[in-house]
Parts: sequence; structure tokens; C-alpha cells
Amino acid sequence: MNVESASAVCAESDLSQFDSHSHVGKRWIGLASAAGSRLSGGERANEARRLSDLSFSQMLLFGTTLATADFVAMLAVVLFASMGVSLVGVPAQDGLAITLAWFIPVVLIPIARLAGLYPAMGMSAIVEFRQLARALALALAAGPLVAFVAASWGGLIYGTIVSAVALLMALPTLPASRFFVRSVLSRFNWWTAPVLICSDPKSALRLCRQLQSMPERGLKPVGILLLPGEKWDWNVESCELPVYDLQDASSCAVRHSATWVLVQQERGALDIREADALIAHSLWAIPNRILLSSASLELGMWDETHTVGPAGGLRFRGSCPNTFRRSLKRVFDVLFATAALTISFPFCLFAAIAIKLSSPGPIFYGQKRVGRFGKEFTAWKFRTMRQNADQVLNQYLESDPALKAEWEETHKLKRDPRITSIGGLLRKTSLDELPQLWNILVGDMSAVGPRPIVDSPTYDRDYMVAYPQEFAAYKSVRPGLTGMWQITCRNSGRYEMRIYWDMYYIRNWSLWLDVYIVLRTVRTVLLREGAY
Repeated sequence: MNVESASAVCAESDLSQFDSHSHVGKRWIGLASAAGSRLSGGERANEARRLSDLSFSQMLLFGTTLATADFVAMLAVVLFASMGVSLVGVPAQDGLAITLAWFIPVVLIPIARLAGLYPAMGMSAIVEFRQLARALALALAAGPLVAFVAASWGGLIYGTIVSAVALLMALPTLPASRFFVRSVLSRFNWWTAPVLICSDPKSALRLCRQLQSMPERGLKPVGILLLPGEKWDWNVESCELPVYDLQDASSCAVRHSATWVLVQQERGALDIREADALIAHSLWAIPNRILLSSASLELGMWDETHTVGPAGGLRFRGSCPNTFRRSLKRVFDVLFATAALTISFPFCLFAAIAIKLSSPGPIFYGQKRVGRFGKEFTAWKFRTMRQNADQVLNQYLESDPALKAEWEETHKLKRDPRITSIGGLLRKTSLDELPQLWNILVGDMSAVGPRPIVDSPTYDRDYMVAYPQEFAAYKSVRPGLTGMWQITCRNSGRYEMRIYWDMYYIRNWSLWLDVYIVLRTVRTVLLREGAY
């Protein structure tokens, strides 16, 4: 599941609200027959050629647009980096800043194309960030070489410093630029590519909502394909798209100019082998066919195609990182915590003084949390609650059944009576969690990981019992200061979504994912997404 669609998943109504209906096959049978009769071999070849040409045009349009945006953004980044380096006293060579500003973007575009960043339609934001970071590193590595050729050793030093500063600036700037351009262009019909969804009714409806919630990614659902004999046993009004028979996929694709199809296959009315053959035969004319993860084929974010001799297949990466990767994560944690503590020291000092002056009690609050290998540790926060917080909470919940239900569902309250006036400000700005940077330094926590849980009947114990496999996976890693749940649902998601995102992170961990989450956390904190 794409991280960009997470907020839609958290906000969407439970699919069980739709009443199950009896066979409503007339709806999709009628539409399927309206698409036209089955195509002959020659007609199918012609339609496949038309769809292939259309796909090329779409790729060219989307790719050129993003490449232009990247070129302009990179040009600006290198110019600003050159200006900043000159301001701190590094001598600039005549005309070298302009040379670097034009050369680096020119080198970046073909490297990014080879990395699959044009057009990057439907690509996960995390995978896109990794590919973009690699392309930036390679393009900026050429900067010092060009500077050396243009201005000898003095140019080499200048070019190296400018390239390093530009890389730090480009890592957040270019993803933000691409997101902005996509968000603006998604308002126009020509930006999105029509896509068909081949899946069971429940999964198709979920996928449809996810794609509709992120139009900037460039895929617009236009129809749903069902296997022969499959019943659309959901409320007809719940689906805004026409539903077709899979065997009419080619004619439906031509009718809607759909050059993409998403396949999420579950066991259904047909035998799995028969269904595989039918899908392969019916969808061959559509140029872009994506097989999504499902219960019968669980795919990770970093799984990739692989060939062994003439045979093609999928290479599944293990979810347990080796010692080197674990050590790399620990180095990242220490560097992150050290830098964050240095930058945030004035805010910590302000928070400590405000807490001491606003309410009686200690500045810090320590709570026992479950850590790696099941060991308990004390997670530190700035105190944001009254001293008799638990007593106040129990009285509050007993007096209001609605608030008690809210607490049982999310373990959060939008109007929490325990929070002090300064505590509310600290929570909304997430400054209350800054002391946990110390927990990261001493090795109790990680910068990124599952949200630390509390072994208490009031908090997480029921879920520890109800989800034993997930709890075992949780204990295999260090809990994090931030994580997938914080940048997607945060306080607005059900507790089950928190478990889902924790497991998603553990299965798909990489250092790229950590860096992406840290950068997204900055945006989440600044925009106060889900904060209360």
C-alpha cells in the first residue's frame, strides 16, 4: 500500500457498512456486453497497438513535465547553494557557479530517467525518494570533477562544498517540488492515466478509494474487472465505476483509453490456475499490468523482478536485516539524536521553564514502555498532564460513555481533561517528545520504529494478548520516536491501523524508509497533521 494513501485508509468508513446484496450480475453483464462483442485476433492486435501508442504518449507527457520541474528545481538549488557557500567565505571562481548550476541539472535528468523517475506513475513515494536520492548523489558527484576541469584545484574544493550543500538542500526540495507540480496538474484531466482494476469486489472498492485519494500519482480508476462467475455482492451505489467481465478487458480498455490495469488476485469462483490463465489471456493487450500484493501473494516494498537463466520471477527480500544493516541503523540513530538535541536545545529550555511556572510537579514524566526483546525501559517526555492524571481520566470516562468508547477505540481523547494549558501546546507541536532523544542516544529507542507500547490494562495489554504474532515482531526491534503511524494516521486512526503500520514498517524496513519517515515527520509536525 502506498504511503500517500494512508490518510484515506485511516479516514475511510468501515467497508462492512455496505449491506451485502444478492447477485446483481445484471449490472456488470449489461455493461460488459455494451462494450462490444469479443474481439478477433487481428482486432485484438490492432487495439493492443493503439493502447501501446497511447501509453507511450502518456509516459512522454508525464515524464517531460516532471523532468522540467526537476531541472528548474535543481537549477535553483545549485544557485542557492553557491550563494550560501560564497556568503560563508569560500572563494568563488569566475563563472563556476553558473557552470555548475547548468551542468548538474543536465546530468541529473538522464540519470533520473534510468532510475525510473520519469514518469514514475503510481510509484510509492518511499521508493521514489530512494531513487531520487541515488540520482541526486550521482549527478552531484560530477560537480567537483567539472569544477576541477574548469578551475583546477581551487575549483575542486569549491565544487565539492557546493555539491555537498546542494545535496542536503535537494533531498527535501526536489520531492516537495515534484509533489507540488503533481498536485497542481492533478486538477486537469490530461494528467491522469485511466486504469482498470481486476480484483474481488471488496479489494477493488478499497483500491478505487485509494487511487481517488491520491490523484497526483497519475492513475485514475475508470472500471472494475471481475472473473466470470464472480458476483458483485456489494451495494451497487457504493461503487461509482462500471463493472465488467474480465473477458471484455480489451474492449473496455479501448473504450476508456485505459493503458494500466491493477491485478489483485484472491481465490474466487475459479480454480487459481484457471484464473491465472484467464487473466493472462484477457489482459495481454493492456501495456502496463501491475500485480499487487494479496493474501495469496504477499509482496514487500523492496521485492523485485529477477531472472534465473531464461526464467523470470520475483526476488523476495528477507524482513530481518543483517548485522551490518542493524549497525547502520544505529549509527543513523546516534547522528540523528545528536543533531536533533543540538538544534532543539533552546526549545527544550523554553518548555522546561514554561512547565515549571504553569503547574506544580516535575518537568519530566517517565513511563514504562516495552522495548526490544520485551525489556521494559523508561520513556521520557515533558510533563503535559496534571499530577493526578489517572484519577481524573477514570472519573471522566465513567461519566461519559461516548468518551469511554473513543478511548477504547484509539486510546486517545480529543478533549483530554488531564492535559495542562502548556501541555496542550507542547502536544500539538510534538515538543513534548523531545526528551526521548535521550532514549535514542542510550539505545532504548530508535529514531524510527513502531510506536512504543505500554504494558497496562488501561493502554495496550489487551492488544498484546489479541495480536501475539504482531507483538512478537514488535519485540524484535527498538520502538521509535516517529514511524509510519505518526505520518499517516497519527491520532485520527483506529488502534488496528497502528498495528497494521507497525507491521508494515517491520516487514519493509530500510534506511531509505527511515530517512523518508524523518522528512515526512517534519512536514507532519509543521502542519500539525492529526495533532490534538
